[in-house]
Amino acid sequence: MKAIIATGIASLLVAGAALGPSPEGGSFTTLDREAQPFRAAFNEDAGKVRFVMYVSPTCGGCLRGADQSQKHILDRIDSDDLVVYVVWAPKNGAREEHVDRVTKLVTDRRATQYWDEYGAVAAPFDEMLSLTGPCAGTFMLYDGEASWEAGAPPEPVYWEDAHALELGRDGAPQFDPEGFAEKVLELLGG
Repeated sequence: MKAIIATGIASLLVAGAALGPSPEGGSFTTLDREAQPFRAAFNEDAGKVRFVMYVSPTCGGCLRGADQSQKHILDRIDSDDLVVYVVWAPKNGAREEHVDRVTKLVTDRRATQYWDEYGAVAAPFDEMLSLTGPCAGTFMLYDGEASWEAGAPPEPVYWEDAHALELGRDGAPQFDPEGFAEKVLELLGG
């Protein structure tokens, strides 16, 4: 099992590196201790469906989920009423130097990518979703009414976990990008 996961990680990293510089991907913003500017962007996008990927740049399941999200969700759903935030978490030994190469997995024009330097997003999401284990790997949906004032982010209207089965996270639905796309379409009203 470990060999399969390691092979998957290596394949994704090689694929990401082979993409080279891309005008749509490869850039990210570092968050401060108050989760800014992510929190401000989240609130400015009120009225839209918001898709948050909380992932680690050093985790095979997270990288696979980000890649599958691009291919099975974002490539499929072309709506300006959907915005995407990719929050790369300092989990599983991740450091900022790991982020640049993996941002190329999500190249959608609606996506903004962040590095959570201080765990300002990681800690509240872990607590809110009762996440255990060394990794993130959650994919969350928010409707247009959600707002993030102070403190912890709001609870998503729907979420799935790339590590639910692997890490035995009871009560968390396993990430299924095609099923998740259907949830996005439901929230978009289509």
